[in-house]
Amino acid sequence: MTYSVGRARPYPLIAALLAALLAMMALNRPLARGDGLAYLMWLDSIAGDGDMDLGNQAQIFAPVNSYQVYWNEDTGRWATVFPYGVAVMLAPAYWLAQLVERLGWLDVNSAYFVSLQGRPLPYSLFVMFAVNLYALGAVALSYLCARFFVSPKPAAAAALFLFLGTPALYYATIEPFYVHVPATFLVALVFYLLLRYEQGRPNLVLALGAGLVAGLATLVRWQVALTAWALLLGLLLQRRWLAIGAFAVGFWAVAWHVFYTWQWMFGRPLVVSATESGFLSLPGHFLHVLFSDGRGLFVWSPLTALGVAGWVSLTRQRRWVAPGLWVAMLLQVIINGAVIDWWGGWSFGMRRMTELMPLFVVGLGLLLERAGRRRRGAWWALAGLCLGFSLLLLLSHLNFINTVAERPQGDRASVEIRYQLTQSNLDVLRQVFREHYGPWAWSRPGP
Repeated sequence: MTYSVGRARPYPLIAALLAALLAMMALNRPLARGDGLAYLMWLDSIAGDGDMDLGNQAQIFAPVNSYQVYWNEDTGRWATVFPYGVAVMLAPAYWLAQLVERLGWLDVNSAYFVSLQGRPLPYSLFVMFAVNLYALGAVALSYLCARFFVSPKPAAAAALFLFLGTPALYYATIEPFYVHVPATFLVALVFYLLLRYEQGRPNLVLALGAGLVAGLATLVRWQVALTAWALLLGLLLQRRWLAIGAFAVGFWAVAWHVFYTWQWMFGRPLVVSATESGFLSLPGHFLHVLFSDGRGLFVWSPLTALGVAGWVSLTRQRRWVAPGLWVAMLLQVIINGAVIDWWGGWSFGMRRMTELMPLFVVGLGLLLERAGRRRRGAWWALAGLCLGFSLLLLLSHLNFINTVAERPQGDRASVEIRYQLTQSNLDVLRQVFREHYGPWAWSRPGP
C-alpha cells in the first residue's frame, strides 16, 4: 500500500516536533568544541570574511586551535581535513550573530567564550538554534518519507523515536557545531525527493533537485555521497535513465567544488581525508561498528536495529526502494569500519552513521504498522524499551563525562550505565545539568 503524504491531518507530526523541541531545549549547549571548532573556523571564514582562506582564522583561533587547521608546507596554505559545506547552511545564523554583536546585545561572559571557542556567545548561540531548526526539519522530512509507506501515527512515532534514540539528539544540542544534523537534514531531503519521483508523477525537476541537494550534502560531509548514490538504485532498477542523468547533473554541479578545494589545500584533487589525517586502517572494524559495547550502532542505538528489521517487509513489497537502503547501510559500515578510530573519538554513539536516520525511520514505521495485530503491541513496547535504554545511556554519558575525571571522553555503554545506577545518583545528574546543559547554563556551559 502507498499512502498519500499530503491528505492526513498533521497532528502526529506536530506532536513529534513539539516533543523533539522540548528535548532540545533541555539539552542545548551553545559551545563549539573539538571538531566543531574547525567548522566554526570555516563559518568564520566563509560567512565572515567572504573567502575560503583560513589564514585569518589561524590567527584569530590560535589559542584554541590544536588540530583543526594546520599549515601545509607542500602547498603553502592553511588546510584542514574537515569539510566546509556546513558553513553555507549556517551562514544566516552567523550574520545574525554579527548583527547582535554589533548592536551590543547578548554581551555575556565574552572573555569566557572567546577563551574556549574564539568567538563570543552570539556566534555559538544562533548557530545552535539554526542546528535545532535543521533537526526539526530532519524529523519532519523523515516523517514524510515514512508516510509513503505507513499511516501518520507510526510515521511520527518512528521519526521522533529515532531522533531521540540516536546520536542525532546529542549532536543537535550538546555538540551543535558538528555536521551530523545538517547532513541528516540533507539526506532526508534527498530521500524525500527521490521517493516523490519514484512513487508519484515522474518529474525530472525532482531528480535534478535531489542531485543538487546531494551535492551540497557532499560538501557538508564527504561520505554522505555514498548514501545519496545508493538511494539512486531505485531509479537504476527501474531504468529511469533521464532521472539518473538529471540527478548526476545536479550532483556534479555542486560536488565538483570538493575536488577543487582538495587541490587548493592538499595539492591534489583526489584525497582520502582519513589517509590525510592518518586514520585509514584496513582491514576494517566492521562488526565493531555495529555490535561493539564501545559505540557500536546497534548497542548504543538499538532502535536502528528495529529500523533495519523493518526493511525486510519493504524488500518484499517495494523492490525498487529497498536495495538502496541496504546498500547505503553496507557502504557506511564499510567506510566507518575502515578508520582507526572507528568509534569516532570523543563521541556519543556511532555518530558517523547519524545521517542514516531517515532510512531507519522508514523501517521502524513499517515494523510498527505492518506487524500482525497480535504482535503490533509487542513491537511498540520493544521500541519504547529501546528508546528508554538510549535515553538512559544519554543521561548516563553526560553524567559520566562530567564527573569521571580520568575518562572525560566516555567509556563503554555498560560501564556508563553501571556508573549511573550504582556509583552516582539523580542529585549528581541534576547538578551536571544545572552547570552544563539547558537554558540555565547557556551563559557559562563549562569546558
